[in-house]
Amino acid sequence: MPPTDTCEDCGADAALYSDVPLCFDCYLDRVDRVRACAVVCVSATGQFVVGAPSVDEAGAVGRAVVDELSEAGVGATVTRHGSLADARDLLGDYHASELARGVRSESRHVYAAASPRRTVVDVETRTDDDCRKETADVLARHVLDTSRIRKRDDVSDAVAETFPTLYEHRAPSRLCVPERVWSLAKEEGVSRRSKRAERNQRAGRRFEEFFRDWCDDRGLRVVRGKAGLVRHHPEIADDIARKTDGLAGVPDFLVRGDGQRSFGDSWRPDGDAFVEVKRANGALSREQQTVVAHLKALGFDVFLFRGTPDDHRFERR
Repeated sequence: MPPTDTCEDCGADAALYSDVPLCFDCYLDRVDRVRACAVVCVSATGQFVVGAPSVDEAGAVGRAVVDELSEAGVGATVTRHGSLADARDLLGDYHASELARGVRSESRHVYAAASPRRTVVDVETRTDDDCRKETADVLARHVLDTSRIRKRDDVSDAVAETFPTLYEHRAPSRLCVPERVWSLAKEEGVSRRSKRAERNQRAGRRFEEFFRDWCDDRGLRVVRGKAGLVRHHPEIADDIARKTDGLAGVPDFLVRGDGQRSFGDSWRPDGDAFVEVKRANGALSREQQTVVAHLKALGFDVFLFRGTPDDHRFERR
């Protein structure tokens, strides 16, 4: 926006970002929502734009988005992060000023991508139809290959567990990923897809499924660890993301214990506990060890579920 007057707050050159003339820095102060951004490159020309209250938070959310995209097979990198004021040359005044407003933006691409913690993952403004379709196809295929999709109602939970950060910002729905997952599932047929997935899954994946069934049989609520941490403990998720370069090392599952003992004397946590599933003698990676240490320091119980379906045990970390 070209200067139209002097800033009402500081006297510098200003533009009409709002109903009064303000310079961009004073506009950010008045809005007091999104002050920083990160740019995630997902193709030669496509970019997802992350907004957050601070530079550290923008970087952490950007890295979490890259982790989820990369795990699915989408080549993605954080190409830039910093203050929103410094990003105006890349984003342009309009996009930068609307990103600053977060959920109060007049741009649907921005307000529909805002989360309760005042972060934004805008997957539409700087992507075209081809980029969005290619990305959606890869994400949908990954969900289908790694989740149980037996009926349409399974799709939403599978997408949320597979891509918790993207799901938090409604990116999958904006990209039409759930519709694509269900379309692929119907094309392949449940039995055909299940047989193919069974052939391709590693022994470790089968052991994870055994653990989930084990919990279901005992009335224990279990969700994917990263998704559970973001959904149920968002402030702790932010803290760990800042300290460990994302959430890649979060244990496989969050088990929501209730302390009831009516199911016998088998393992049952009193409160929320994290469980890493390792078949046979698999060891924790250095990244996992770091995250486990942070979770324990924050008061969570962390366990290793180890062995085989016929011979398994819990080990407290």
